[in-house]
Amino acid sequence: IDLLLILVIGLGLGGLLSRVSIENNLGFGAKTIGQWTAWPEAGSRDADPYTKAKVATDGDIPLGAAEGIAFHGRQDNRGEKLDLNCTYTISGRTPPARLWTLTAHKPDGDVVRTPSGGPATLTSRSILRKTDGTFTVRISPALTGGNWLETSGEGPFEFIMRLYDTQISGTAGLGNPKMPAIALD
Repeated sequence: IDLLLILVIGLGLGGLLSRVSIENNLGFGAKTIGQWTAWPEAGSRDADPYTKAKVATDGDIPLGAAEGIAFHGRQDNRGEKLDLNCTYTISGRTPPARLWTLTAHKPDGDVVRTPSGGPATLTSRSILRKTDGTFTVRISPALTGGNWLETSGEGPFEFIMRLYDTQISGTAGLGNPKMPAIALD
């Protein structure tokens, strides 16, 4: 009976810790750049078991290393979770890529919708940049000038920035790239 109790406790505790690790994105394959986290191996056979479990749990179809990489931003510059009731600014520059997209997602993976029902998304081809190549995007439900990503609803959300055809999509290219900052306005 003691051996059975130890086995049940061990399996239960191991399962619980694995679930917490997967749900909170604590996998071994995670690479963090500033406020952004990516899983470069998520689309490869060489992905670790935690990354594979995260992909399966999220229901994502990950980008392959030759296609690009997806970065997730879940916190602002104060370390607080992002909230749809707030206004944020994403500013800076991205690593070189042929194209990037910025999309707001709810915790369940659904895309945040605008009041008109469209997806809350922008692409690198539709934004204005400064002469030094940097950009600023305001994210809010209220209309604003310049680059604006319209959101609606309430509750937590995350940004997913997908970089397509970029050299940092493999682990070798993740040397010391810069990602834009996410700041509460």
